[in-house]
Amino acid sequence: MSFNMTKSVVAFIVISFGVAAFSFVVWVLPGFFITPHLAKLTDAKPYSPLQLEGRDVYMSQGCHVCHTQMVRNLEAERLRYGRANKMEDDIYEHTFLWGSSRIGPDLTNIGLKYTEDWQIQHLKDPQSLVPESIMPPFIWLFDQPVDSSITAKKMQALRELGVPYSDEEIANAEQAVNGKTKGDALVAYLMSLGVDTHKNKKDLQ
Repeated sequence: MSFNMTKSVVAFIVISFGVAAFSFVVWVLPGFFITPHLAKLTDAKPYSPLQLEGRDVYMSQGCHVCHTQMVRNLEAERLRYGRANKMEDDIYEHTFLWGSSRIGPDLTNIGLKYTEDWQIQHLKDPQSLVPESIMPPFIWLFDQPVDSSITAKKMQALRELGVPYSDEEIANAEQAVNGKTKGDALVAYLMSLGVDTHKNKKDLQ
């Protein structure tokens, strides 16, 4: 006699809970123990105030919809995008911006590949550098100021989540981004990607 769990609400709930609990134990729980240890060994640094604001611009403009930040450890991906992702790349990420669609290239190591001037020009007029690009221009970001009044609050919130910002860094956050535009912030964020955690020149490929 066969048993169809879909006809038993209790069985379905119990099995679903078991799968969820197993996933939590295997994928989530280890992070609570590994992250503090990894933080002592990694070269990764928390985002500066301007980079942090740039990350928010990156999300608000939907950049994560067209770009991934996850190079899988496959030869084809390493040859195209550089070294594969490591745990330390995401140690201070809240939330992760791995993405799922590559309408544009992966950006894991983009900070190692281009200059700041290139990034500025690419944001203002993508087709002037990559004629086949379908990316829209974001020139207006360089006319919009960053709201520096809330940067310190963002850093305080992240510190509650384990990002090691000092009192001094938080106190100076507003001054660090005051007078900067959203375009400046986005460029600073892009230029930071992959820089702290690369180990050798092979990462520059």
